[in-house]
Amino acid sequence: MKRPFIIGVGGTCSNSGKTTTAVLLLRYLAAGRGQQATERCGEDTGNVLSTLIHPTPGGSGKWGAIKYTKTELYASLVDDKAVLSNKDKDTGRFIDAGAEDVIWIKSPPQALNDFLPMAVGRLSCLDGIVVEGNSAIEFLKPDIVIFTIGNNKKCWKAGIEEIVSISDIIIYENKADLPEISKTKGLFSRDGSGIKEIQGFLKLISDLIYERKTKTRDNEKGC
Repeated sequence: MKRPFIIGVGGTCSNSGKTTTAVLLLRYLAAGRGQQATERCGEDTGNVLSTLIHPTPGGSGKWGAIKYTKTELYASLVDDKAVLSNKDKDTGRFIDAGAEDVIWIKSPPQALNDFLPMAVGRLSCLDGIVVEGNSAIEFLKPDIVIFTIGNNKKCWKAGIEEIVSISDIIIYENKADLPEISKTKGLFSRDGSGIKEIQGFLKLISDLIYERKTKTRDNEKGC
């Protein structure tokens, strides 16, 4: 079974912009199937993200999403369309953004060994998956990692620097909050109106997808 291309989106804490970023990516990658669109994203923060540019051919295809929510005891894998399509839930926003299929995992981190491979397997018919959640990123080792840094340091989760170290792109609100290691990454600031230099951000996503898909194909051919 071939693993789809995976983009991971993590963040320092709740309301740091993870879901808004995941929605933007899904709208952008869905637009690669033929239409260019200006979309309103991030209803929970009031952000309006700018006109989406077409991704390169490396970014086109059918994309799905996995949402991970950490729980203390119980674990479940939600694939009920009626539940996932609820517009008040992040999964509903993923579907509205163009995700072909969505799975919601709710579990303690130690249960991801059972649930994440199952979720990725169910979405293996797709070209790519956007995965939201820090623990999911650490487990899956995505092809591209995006990390959002919020201003409220009091709610920052443990292990931030470890995920920053494997990230390709950092989205931040205050440059003074950036860990030193993040300064070697692709940096994009955001404010109340959305990600600044949005076209540069989306172009970098396209370039990274193309570069890493090409590298994978070359490795498979023994180049």
